[in-house]
Amino acid sequence: MRIEGYISKTNIRRWLSNYDALAAGDRPADAIPTHSGPKAYDGISGGRLNKIMLDDAIAQLPRLERACVSCRWIRQLRLADALRRLGLTKAQYYARCDDAVEAIYSTINGPRAGVKRLMEALAK
Repeated sequence: MRIEGYISKTNIRRWLSNYDALAAGDRPADAIPTHSGPKAYDGISGGRLNKIMLDDAIAQLPRLERACVSCRWIRQLRLADALRRLGLTKAQYYARCDDAVEAIYSTINGPRAGVKRLMEALAK
């Protein structure tokens, strides 16, 4: 069963990993269609809409999680540099990145995220 407008955590991680391509308006090589929104004639491509949604969700993150997202995916700092700047251990850093992905997932999907979890629970 498919939920209209649902974006998976895998796709959110893909957007973050390809953030520079989203920002440039390019389509990443490993991209799969993730949004069935506006068509090209609307003036906004699917990739541009994805970036807008992603940026809005990142802006709503708590300060430390937003900093982790910035260091890891947006600025693409080396791990050692990110840990030094943030004052975190490697485990804390990756946990904050995972928390950020979870928060972005919940923000982008809204109530659809809960419906997806319910459907998965019922399928078991």
